[in-house]
Amino acid sequence: MVGRTPTRLPGITRLPSLTLKLPSLELVVAFNASIRHNDEWFEEADDLDRIQRILSDLQNATDPLVVAAIATSRIARAQAFTEGNKRTALLVGRWILDRNDFDGSLIIPPDDYELANLLLDAARGGDTAEKVIELFESRRALVGPVGIEPTTEGL
Repeated sequence: MVGRTPTRLPGITRLPSLTLKLPSLELVVAFNASIRHNDEWFEEADDLDRIQRILSDLQNATDPLVVAAIATSRIARAQAFTEGNKRTALLVGRWILDRNDFDGSLIIPPDDYELANLLLDAARGGDTAEKVIELFESRRALVGPVGIEPTTEGL
C-alpha cells in the first residue's frame, strides 16, 4: 500500500461541501426598498457600512438558524436604514432560513409577537442576539430542516 494512490470505490461520489447561503448587501438594500412606503423616504443617507459589517461577520458561520437569528437581531439593532430596519431584519432572517433548508415561516411565523418585542428592544440599542438565538433554537426542535419530519419525542 505504501506509495500507491488511493482508489475510489465505484459508485461512490464525494458530497459537495455545504456552503451557507447569505444575502448580498445589494439584496438587503432591495429588501429595505421593497418594504418602505412612499412616505418613508427621507434625505438622510442609509449607513450601509453597518449592514456590510454584519454580513461580513457572518461569513464563517455554519449554522443557518443561528446565523438567521444573529442577522435578524443585529440588523434591527444597527438602525442602518432611515426606515424599515425591523421589517428588513425579518426579511433577511426568513431569506437565510429559506435558502438554507429551513422553512422560515415556521421559525418566524406571521404575527410573531415574541420576536417583535425582541426586535423592538434591539432597535432601542439592546443586544438581543442571544435571546433571538434561544427563541429560534426552541423552534428548531419543533420544525427541523426542510425534508425532515418534526418530532415532539422527548419534549
